[in-house]
Amino acid sequence: MLLGMLLWFSASFGLQEYGEIYEHTYYEHSPVFAEIEIHAENEWLDIYGIYKNEMDETDTWMFAPQQDYFTVGATVLLKSVSFTFEHECGHPVGASPFEELSGSYSGYNKIFITFDSKK
Repeated sequence: MLLGMLLWFSASFGLQEYGEIYEHTYYEHSPVFAEIEIHAENEWLDIYGIYKNEMDETDTWMFAPQQDYFTVGATVLLKSVSFTFEHECGHPVGASPFEELSGSYSGYNKIFITFDSKK
């Protein structure tokens, strides 16, 4: 150990299908976001979900959602090797049903294997 620190690494390799549709040629992600993550796991299986919302910058006290991302996945753990399937999709949202939405529609499916020196 170096100065009480553990040195470790991981490397992942896999296949993915990923696509995005943009309404504009340039899309800048908001610096303000909220994220919630949930896991159901045991020694060899981790099933998870992640919800992330990016907020539109505003000069008022109003709640201003702009972009949602939903991720679901499952990982099978076998000592220092893990196998994961993951799906993510992204959708623009608005604070009112009459608001014109701007953002990106995106999504991917991934299946990958990870080698981890820490386990």
